[in-house]
Amino acid sequence: MTTLPAEFRSDVEILWDYNQMHHTPRPVDVGIGLGLGGHDIGVATYAAELYHAGMFPLIVFTGANAPTTIERFPRGEANHFREHAIGLGVPAEAILVEPKATNTGDNIDFSRALLDEHRRSARSRR
Repeated sequence: MTTLPAEFRSDVEILWDYNQMHHTPRPVDVGIGLGLGGHDIGVATYAAELYHAGMFPLIVFTGANAPTTIERFPRGEANHFREHAIGLGVPAEAILVEPKATNTGDNIDFSRALLDEHRRSARSRR
């Protein structure tokens, strides 16, 4: 594991704090785990935790590869996220994989098309 150089820590903390939305998770029809060219298998870990907490009955993992992820996720982020979630006890039948997206817009568009193909809705539940 690579340690963050001290001179970057302040900048990274600013970005981290900016991206923390502090939303309270609530049940939805589907959880979507985005591969965004990152190196963080934690996306799949957190999706599995939310699945086990009953927040959603279905997960879509979406994402192909980026130049920075090809070595870590050679079969694409979505496929590796799926395998990790299954290893954490999420049933294979509770996961759909969208392996083509290369940007956030594609993640959403391709996931929506995949859900339509499987006749699944994506709404919040109260």
